[in-house]
Amino acid sequence: METATTDRPRGIIVGITGGIACGKTTVSNLLAEKGAIQINADEIGHQLLKADSPVIGELTDAFGQDILEASGDVSRKKLGAIVFKDKAARERLNSILHPLIIERSRGQARQLVTEDPTCIVLLDAPLLIEAGAYDTVDLIVVVAATPETQLRRTLERSVAHGRPLTETEVQARIDSQMPVKEKVKYADVVIENDGTSEELYRQVDALWEKLQRREG
Repeated sequence: METATTDRPRGIIVGITGGIACGKTTVSNLLAEKGAIQINADEIGHQLLKADSPVIGELTDAFGQDILEASGDVSRKKLGAIVFKDKAARERLNSILHPLIIERSRGQARQLVTEDPTCIVLLDAPLLIEAGAYDTVDLIVVVAATPETQLRRTLERSVAHGRPLTETEVQARIDSQMPVKEKVKYADVVIENDGTSEELYRQVDALWEKLQRREG
């Protein structure tokens, strides 16, 4: 999958992906602390659920006016209740949001690496592979964890955020994504995140060294 060379005219675009609660955002944040620039596809997706979104009409046509809050924003909770239990609805949502998410994130990344040939841009995207955007990056990093770890972490996180989920609800979210073991097949680098923080940091350090060598 690697397409970059050491004699590059631009910076490096790194796609970071993984399953729910595998720790991809943690890895992205650690790399950002070392100097990489983050682009978060989830944040772009959240912006597309705002009242002024160019796809708000498509969303209400597909899922009804009931998904809207009083503010006119789409309720992520209401929308999630629909799409996490209905594959067809989930695919419909992805068909509406993903083209714009890919377009915007790709545009931001390309501008950054063109303006600064020494920069390392991180495209933090949980659905990088499912959306077919993996061929727009120079290196794919998959952050992996076992399904049992994903389930436990997601349950703990939902409680910590004051929005507790049931085990059935969490499993539905995990099942809605491509299995991590399938994502690993697309990876140039796999970071295993079932162990300690120290083990994770060591893997991130090794990845950063790899990226530095590729800067040219």
